[in-house]
Amino acid sequence: MTGGTQGGNTVGIGELATRTGLPVKTIRYYSDIGLLPECGRSPGGHRRYAADALPRLRLIQRLRALGTPIAAIAAVMAGERSLAELVTRELDAIQEQLREATWRREVLSALDDCPGPERLRRLAVLAGVGSPDDAHDRLVRYWHWALPADLPHRLAQAVIDGAVPAPPAAPTTANVLAYAELHAVATAEDRRRQPQPHQVGDVASFYAGLLDACGLAGEALVSGCPDLRAEALDHFVRAYARIGGHDDTPAFRARLRARFRRGTRAGSFSLRYWRQAFAVTGETPRPSAASGRGHLAAPLAALHHQIAGLPLTADTL
Repeated sequence: MTGGTQGGNTVGIGELATRTGLPVKTIRYYSDIGLLPECGRSPGGHRRYAADALPRLRLIQRLRALGTPIAAIAAVMAGERSLAELVTRELDAIQEQLREATWRREVLSALDDCPGPERLRRLAVLAGVGSPDDAHDRLVRYWHWALPADLPHRLAQAVIDGAVPAPPAAPTTANVLAYAELHAVATAEDRRRQPQPHQVGDVASFYAGLLDACGLAGEALVSGCPDLRAEALDHFVRAYARIGGHDDTPAFRARLRARFRRGTRAGSFSLRYWRQAFAVTGETPRPSAASGRGHLAAPLAALHHQIAGLPLTADTL
């Protein structure tokens, strides 16, 4: 609309400023970037706006008061996104910012509450993580590298889902430090591959047996059922017996016990990895969204405890 548009169906920029309390220059800015299109000019060249400009401007004003980005408001004004969708997206963005801020706070706390030499060591470990999501991706890549190449995809994915904890959504200082230590173990030069197909038994059967054993051990941890605990140990031992071409005999169990006790030495790769995973995930297995299984650290700790006679704690896993 151009020319004589000062009548009752349009409103001037001054009236909009008066009704909303916004400065004229702010309204002009909203017009210039397309949030509040003008519908024409008065004979004197002043901007005129359609009758719906006031509620439109008030919506912009209220969204800006909440800190909503201009780009997000523009999508609503253009009809590309509903107000409900904007709220959902903004809430998701805030949740992510809070997660990042919480992680950073706990990282700094881990550096603050320690003596000087340990602070330098922790700084190197924590700096290697980058973002927690990047660290998680690198842990997943490690397990893809570490597992036998011919392991069936679904079985390999189940192992990876159980072996790689997600970064805690509400981490403590201990969680953040343990996740960084876990990442450092998996990216170190002395990282290890898992059992390879040249062994006597079927590797796929071995990993399937371990997952079954850990599933039962996880249920036993939650329920406290001694029968489940004993059944889990039987599955665990049989998996190791089959892969080596042995029978599950008292003599084999004695050798397996000695092997796991040797594996508790400070330099053990498995001990370092699962100790930190256990510190991240805790004693009760939480099912993953992908597989429905809990993380493997706690069930493995329980099984190691049964075989080697170790207390079920992060310090002695």
